[in-house]
Amino acid sequence: MVKVQAGLLAGREAAAWTYAATGTAVIVTFLLTSSSARYLLAVLISASVVFAILVGVARNRPPSALPWYLFAAAMAPYAVADTIWGIYQIRGAEVPFPGVADLFYLGSYMLFTAGLVILARKHAGRLHWAGLLDAGIVTLGFATLAWAFIIAPYLRSRLAAWPMAVSIAYPVTDLVLLSLAAWLMFTTGTRTPSSLMFIGWLLVLLASDGLYYGTEATHGTALAENVSEVGWMVSSLLLGSAALHSSVARPLELAETQERMPLRRLSILIALILMGPLIVLADVGGIRDQPMHVTVIVGMMAALSLLLVLRIAFLARYAQETAAAARTRALALAASLQEQAELQKFLSHQATHDPLTGLANRALLNERLETALERCSTAACAGLLMLDLDGFKDVNDTLGHSVGDELLVDIARRLTGRVREQDLVARLGGDEFALLVEGVDASTLHEYTTRILDSITAPFTLGHGHSVHVTTSIGVRSVTRPITPAEALRDADTALYKAKTAGKNQAAFFESTQ
Repeated sequence: MVKVQAGLLAGREAAAWTYAATGTAVIVTFLLTSSSARYLLAVLISASVVFAILVGVARNRPPSALPWYLFAAAMAPYAVADTIWGIYQIRGAEVPFPGVADLFYLGSYMLFTAGLVILARKHAGRLHWAGLLDAGIVTLGFATLAWAFIIAPYLRSRLAAWPMAVSIAYPVTDLVLLSLAAWLMFTTGTRTPSSLMFIGWLLVLLASDGLYYGTEATHGTALAENVSEVGWMVSSLLLGSAALHSSVARPLELAETQERMPLRRLSILIALILMGPLIVLADVGGIRDQPMHVTVIVGMMAALSLLLVLRIAFLARYAQETAAAARTRALALAASLQEQAELQKFLSHQATHDPLTGLANRALLNERLETALERCSTAACAGLLMLDLDGFKDVNDTLGHSVGDELLVDIARRLTGRVREQDLVARLGGDEFALLVEGVDASTLHEYTTRILDSITAPFTLGHGHSVHVTTSIGVRSVTRPITPAEALRDADTALYKAKTAGKNQAAFFESTQ
C-alpha cells in the first residue's frame, strides 16, 4: 500500500515536471520562430493551463479547491484574449485599444484577485498585523514606482477618458495582486515546490506587466515586447505546474513568528521606502514641476513611513515579549534546577540517614569512621560507642510497635542532646545505635559513656500517657591505631556483647586481648 501511494505521488510530480518541460519547449519554439503565427503558441499555453489546473485539482485534491477553480476560470478569458491578440498579430493589424481583448484580460485579473483573496484568507487564518504591514509596505513601495513610471505618464498623456481608465486599470489591478501575494508570502511559513511555483507565477506575471506598461507609458509604445510575452507565457506555465504538482495538496503552514523580521526583508522594505525620495530627487519625468504628482509621492512616503513605524513597534513588542519569555524560561529553569538540587539533597540525605529518627545510618557512619581513622595516629584520636537498648522488645510486645517507634525517636533526641555538635549519632537498625566521637582521650570517653547511660535511664513519657523505662548497654572502642571501619565496628560490638553479658545497663571497653 505504501509503495502504491509513493508511486502515485511520484507520478503526479512527474506529470508536473513533464508539463513544465513541454511548456518550456513551446516557449523555446516561440523564441526561435519569426513567423507571426508563433503568437498562437501563447494561446496554446494559456489554454492548457485551464486543463492543467482542473486535472491537478481532481488528482491532488488541495485543501481549498475554490481558489484553484477561480484560477482556472481566470485562464479561460486570458486564453481568449491571447487568441484575439494573436489573430491581430497574424494579420499584421494594430490591436485596438481599448478593445475586446482588454476586457477579457481585465476580467481574468478580477478572477485572479478573487482566487487570491480566498486563498490568502484560507491560509493566513486570522488577521496578522505584522504580515499585513509588510505587505502594505511592499505594495505602497511598488505603488510609488507605478505612479512615477506608469500612472503619472498616462495622466500627462492626451488619452481620452475610456483609454485612460483601461490603461490605469492594469497597474492598479497588478498592485492589488501584489498586495495579496505579499500578504500570502509573509503569513505562511514552509515553502513547497507547488507554493514556490505559485509565487513564481505571480512575480513573473507582475514583472512582465510592469515592463510592458511601464515602457508603453513612458515611450508611447511597449519596448522589449517579446520579453514581456515570454514572461507571460512562463508565468502561465508556472501556474499550471503548481496545480499539477502533488505538493499542492499540502496546506501552507502559518509562519511561526510573523513579528520577527529577517534582515534581508527589512533591507528590502527600507529600500522601497526610499524609492519616493529618490524619484523626487532624480526628478523622474520632470515630476518636481508637477505639484499634484509630488503631492501623491509625498503622501505615499508619509504612509510608508507610518507603516514602517508601526512595523518597528511590532518588532519592539516582539523583542519585549521574547525577553519576557526568556526571563520566564530562565526563572523556570532556575526553579527546576533548585527543585532538582533539593531533590538530590533529599535523596542524598535519605541514602545516608535513618528515615524514622533522622539520625545517620550505617553507610554514613562507615564513611565518617573511615575519615576519622585516616587522621588517626598511634595516639587515641576517636571513640566508637555502640548502644543496644535493654528491654526494648518488651515495649514493642506490650505497647505496640507505634509506641516503640516513638520511644526510638525520643532516644535519638536524647542522644543528640548529650553529645557535641561535631559528634555523629547513628542508628544501625532496630534498637541499636552508635556514636562516633573524635578528638577525645580515654578519660573523656568514660565521661561520655556515663552521660549516655544516665540519659537513657531516665523514664520516657510517650503518647497516651505511657511511662516507659529502659536501659542500654554500651560497647566502647577507643581508636588508638589505624584500623578499618569494619574492624572498629566489630570490636565495639564485641565490647557491647561483654556489657550485656555482665548484666546490662552498663558499658564495657574493648581490650585488644579480648
